Amino acid sequence: MDHFAHRIDTIKNFIVMTLLEKAQELERKGINIVHMEIGEPDFDTPEKVREAAMKGCKAGKTHYTHSLGYRNLREAIAAYKKDSRGLGLDVDTEIMVTAGSSPGFLMTIGALVDPGEEVIVTDPGYPCYQNFIRFFGGVPKFVKIHEDERFDLNPERLEAAITKKTRMVILNSPSNPTGQIIPEKTLRKITDIILAHKDMWVLSDEIYSELTYTGSIAPSISQIKEMKERTIVLDGFSKFWAMTGWRLGYIIAPAALMEAMNKINQNFMICAPSVSQEAAIAALQCQKETGEMLRLYKERRDFIVNRINEIDDISMKYPPNGAFYAFTNFRKVSNDSLKFALDLLEKGHVAATPGIGFGENGEGYIRFSYTTDVKNIAIAMNRLERFLKEYVPKRNAPPTK
Repeated sequence: MDHFAHRIDTIKNFIVMTLLEKAQELERKGINIVHMEIGEPDFDTPEKVREAAMKGCKAGKTHYTHSLGYRNLREAIAAYKKDSRGLGLDVDTEIMVTAGSSPGFLMTIGALVDPGEEVIVTDPGYPCYQNFIRFFGGVPKFVKIHEDERFDLNPERLEAAITKKTRMVILNSPSNPTGQIIPEKTLRKITDIILAHKDMWVLSDEIYSELTYTGSIAPSISQIKEMKERTIVLDGFSKFWAMTGWRLGYIIAPAALMEAMNKINQNFMICAPSVSQEAAIAALQCQKETGEMLRLYKERRDFIVNRINEIDDISMKYPPNGAFYAFTNFRKVSNDSLKFALDLLEKGHVAATPGIGFGENGEGYIRFSYTTDVKNIAIAMNRLERFLKEYVPKRNAPPTK
């Protein structure tokens, strides 16, 4: 029995997981690996969040919840978004709590994109976007972003990519893998483009929106009044609150679309985990804890950027303004980032993600996730520097006869 649904053939493997699994194989052989491949916070979930979950368990909060999520959590999310973004949200019709942000993508694409319709994504960009799109028969359209433009989404290239089949544009700010933030002036230009086309939506992935080094939350296209009926916001608790294993996210969307998406939710997901929802209510009160995590991320960001720019043949022209990724230019070293990443892992014992995993325009880059302490980052950069001193001469050596 080897016949599977054709839609499975449209989905590519997630390269970061391939690197992680190879790194784990080496570790089983006793080799020390510095992990900088996967985007998971190394911090434990704040204690008061864990306590809230245990309290919920003891109180019997272990049953199905409302399909949109506990109302008190939706109220807490609405208050948080009012305070941080000035958004006025109807807790009964415009917020849905989900089992992580990935179900949010599935529901959004499933409710809005018909087979053959196009969704615009950046190249480089988060690789799972195109898999969500293709799974429902949609067509990903790639718009290249470039380091010399700070990896900002160029509005002219965006507009040139739009056709009669374009249904949606996906924005990710701060970005995975570049860590760059889409500035407000760009968002306003994107708004003008979207409003000029009938029935076009923006899906704004804001999972890193609080994790910034600018002193304020990243601007969102949802804050532009005219975009309220055209924008879906996906957010969650995994990154900023160090709650990856709790699997909790949420969607903000217009009421009519939310009603359509909830049909998918009720049939396929039912509801988000009840205990995780109890924990999330407490998470939104953890300003002290998240502030300390953010301080340490910034310390790591500053260290790794400085260290990268000290090493010959690689560079990072613009430090990331958010998230926890150092998307590093290796184009002087290699035009095969997958092979380089595998060599670096096997011989240099540093696990990092090849830029090709984020799109063709990511070739020549390597993404380092600085979700480990400065001591480990220093070890990784020293190993990288030693590895490059051997790798570059070999690459430039004339072929043997």
